[in-house]
Amino acid sequence: MSFRKKVLPYLLTAVLVMVGVFSISSTEAFAMNSKGSSQIAFHTDANTYSKNATTIDVYGLCNSDGVSVELYRKGNNKAVKINDVYKGFTYNSKLRTYQYKTSFALKGLPAGQYDVCVYGSWGSNWYRAELQHYLTVQR
Repeated sequence: MSFRKKVLPYLLTAVLVMVGVFSISSTEAFAMNSKGSSQIAFHTDANTYSKNATTIDVYGLCNSDGVSVELYRKGNNKAVKINDVYKGFTYNSKLRTYQYKTSFALKGLPAGQYDVCVYGSWGSNWYRAELQHYLTVQR
């Protein structure tokens, strides 16, 4: 009986901590990752944007002074919106890359599926990455 009284509170605390860790880390699972060059890997903040959403946030890495982040509607090769990101990055010395964040406003964007592509270069090398799957915008 004494053993249960000593161990049970620790066991319950451990279970609560694990539930908290999994609930916090599970929000990242809803973000969409990119495929393509790892030199400019990126991810979005969600896979689906409801009618109440205001922006598509894109977080990425790059090894140069800038990247072009472009939003495309599914089935159309003309960019709907383009964000050129220059300087102002946060340098990550562990990864030896720069980190950036940019956003696309959803105001005026019709419902449908969209793709995000990132383009960059370093010296004579050109890099490209795109989302693994299309994003869904609901209106």
